[in-house]
Amino acid sequence: MDDGLESSQTRAVLDFMLFLNERLSRTSKLFEYETLCSPDEASVLSLLARRGPLMVKEIAQGMAGIDASKLILDSLEKHGYATRTLNRGDRRSFLVTPTEQGMQLLDAFTEHLKTLAQDVLVPLTPAERLILVELFIKIQANWNQVQDS
Repeated sequence: MDDGLESSQTRAVLDFMLFLNERLSRTSKLFEYETLCSPDEASVLSLLARRGPLMVKEIAQGMAGIDASKLILDSLEKHGYATRTLNRGDRRSFLVTPTEQGMQLLDAFTEHLKTLAQDVLVPLTPAERLILVELFIKIQANWNQVQDS
């Protein structure tokens, strides 16, 4: 398949993706060890922080690729990171809301990832950083467009 991409370029991107995956995995494991909160739980907290109190089915819909099962919600509630309250609009369901402790945990997780992002940028010049960010935005827009198709 000739798609105009050089195999050396594809290999370089693949190598970087593997490197980044390893670093993200290590960062996530360290965070989980320190806080007893998994990356999936942090993702649920992030969704709740962005979209407000949600029903369990709304969490499941918003967490593509993550099983936002009862187990994750039970764990978040057990550790004091989220609460479930009866949904006044539909008494057959519950609303899940992050607690103040959950929001603090999310801030800590974001700081872990921010440190990793800064580590990526450190060896680059200011101009290279701008170009890299522009390229990331372009790649993300393309992926979003492909997923929406």
